[in-house]
Amino acid sequence: MNTFQTPVVMASAPSVLSRPSVKRRIDPIDAPARPLGAKRSALVAKRSDSSVLAGSRNVALAAPEDTLLATGDGRVTILLRATNYGLLMERTQHQGTGMRLVQMMVFGDVKSFDHWCAVEPLRFEDGLLFSKLVREGHAALADHR
Repeated sequence: MNTFQTPVVMASAPSVLSRPSVKRRIDPIDAPARPLGAKRSALVAKRSDSSVLAGSRNVALAAPEDTLLATGDGRVTILLRATNYGLLMERTQHQGTGMRLVQMMVFGDVKSFDHWCAVEPLRFEDGLLFSKLVREGHAALADHR
């Protein structure tokens, strides 16, 4: 005799798990920046005014036979001058506010100038300006000979 009974499965209503309400903790770093103080605001304004004047500073220093090249936004300027020792180049890079980097180099021959040009990041940022730089540099070094 077989007294095997099939189990009866009862369909139950879907149970809804209630999660406790979780409120996200806000870190101080997520808050908006606090406004600058009076001294800091004045310093930022002074620096931005002086950066505008820096572009005209290079124009004033350039002699008639010099070549001055600049990016469209004026962040990078390059002053080329042919001297008795070779090609003098002053490369100035500055941000709107903050640090300014000025490099002065003298290239005695085309090989050293081309070596520097091979690693200059301006070739990726502004290709047209870079090609002008190479062309003007080669012309100045050719006149030097």
